[in-house]
Amino acid sequence: MCPRFDFELNLIKEITNNSHTTLDMIKDRIGGKILSQLKTFYSCGVLGDGAMNPQCVEIYDHVKTSGTFATSLSTNGGLRNKEFWKALAQTKTRVVFAIDGLKDTNHLYRRNVKFEKLIENVEAFIGAGGVADWDFLIFKHNQHQIDEAEQMSKKLGFRSFNKKETTRWDDFDSDGNWIQRKSIKIDDYSLEKVETETENNKGLSMTQKAKITDTFKTRKINCYSFHQGNSEIYIAANGDVSPCCWLGDLKIHEAKNIINDYKKINLNYTNLEDILNGHFFKELERGIQGHKEAYRLQTCYHTCGVAA
Repeated sequence: MCPRFDFELNLIKEITNNSHTTLDMIKDRIGGKILSQLKTFYSCGVLGDGAMNPQCVEIYDHVKTSGTFATSLSTNGGLRNKEFWKALAQTKTRVVFAIDGLKDTNHLYRRNVKFEKLIENVEAFIGAGGVADWDFLIFKHNQHQIDEAEQMSKKLGFRSFNKKETTRWDDFDSDGNWIQRKSIKIDDYSLEKVETETENNKGLSMTQKAKITDTFKTRKINCYSFHQGNSEIYIAANGDVSPCCWLGDLKIHEAKNIINDYKKINLNYTNLEDILNGHFFKELERGIQGHKEAYRLQTCYHTCGVAA
């Protein structure tokens, strides 16, 4: 998920080296043939906000004119100036503004976002003809503002207002199922650091531990990325390619168990077609399909595993 704490941000800096996806990378390593086949080109901001890219408008303009059916961008909306948002609107790119509260609460989760500037950017984008949606993550500190925020969205001209529950601080039980942590503490509208220690494996018998291992190996995974007819890929800001945004921070996950040279899945060194037909993607798909000798990523199991 998107980074919120200092240790996460430091890892992100290590992964990206403060780099950006470039227009030349998209032209040279992806190419018009693939772009023309895309249903959607979406910047979801796992390793940063897509609007930060210095060539953001140029990239979206190129992708759209190359034949991609739809383009969209997810952002906290608090960066750049009004001229940028007006220019982005001209590319016919749909923008999802992640706004989790009002003036007194939005900044608690969307760190350092100035609400007044955010609203100015929204007005500039919508006023220039842009199509915008408002995504509202529900927390204890902002749930009392849902109705007021929805009314504001209508006045500003948003196409939709989407209330979303968050799994930001979820955990897993001893069977590998999602459970919500009870350690979220919100005092005086300030988010305290969440405790990371869990009781998952404390005091479990060998039989119980074996059950967890067996479930991990056998549980069916509903992978949208490899689903025929709905295939998708994720390209990180530094050029790393993976099946989805959940695997967008591969270097701090388990990918080293499948691939030992990240250049083989990075657009700065390898073109997209070779990456998609290479060992990494084939081995991931085999693991998702349940081949016993293939390596299965825990991220795939926890995120898209189907309960028995």
